[in-house]
Amino acid sequence: MKALALKIDDDQLQAIRERMDEANQRAHFVIFQSVEKQTGKVLRLITDIESFRTIQDQHQDDSEMVIIQDIVPITNTLARWAVAENVAAQQGDNPDVLNDLEYYTNEVLKENHQAVNPPEDNN
Repeated sequence: MKALALKIDDDQLQAIRERMDEANQRAHFVIFQSVEKQTGKVLRLITDIESFRTIQDQHQDDSEMVIIQDIVPITNTLARWAVAENVAAQQGDNPDVLNDLEYYTNEVLKENHQAVNPPEDNN
């Protein structure tokens, strides 16, 4: 098992899932695929439907984005991803936090039978 910076106990996880269930009533989670038009680089990400529409609109000139799974079930894995995503939004320059986000993104993709994202090429 990979050592992760993110620490969440079962009670916290349950509270997070309950909040996500409530949010899911307003805007459900989706998995989408983004393909950069210039490079062909493929990235699969998770967000809520409203954010997807905003991101798609903002990046329509440089990326082709399509939803590959329209409804993502609220699971412990998705709850962990949500925490990692929230922490990354606050500490985006922390490599441990970014590694956690990448890890949990791929775990959600696996859980939903989607292809995972390849490791970043830092060359």
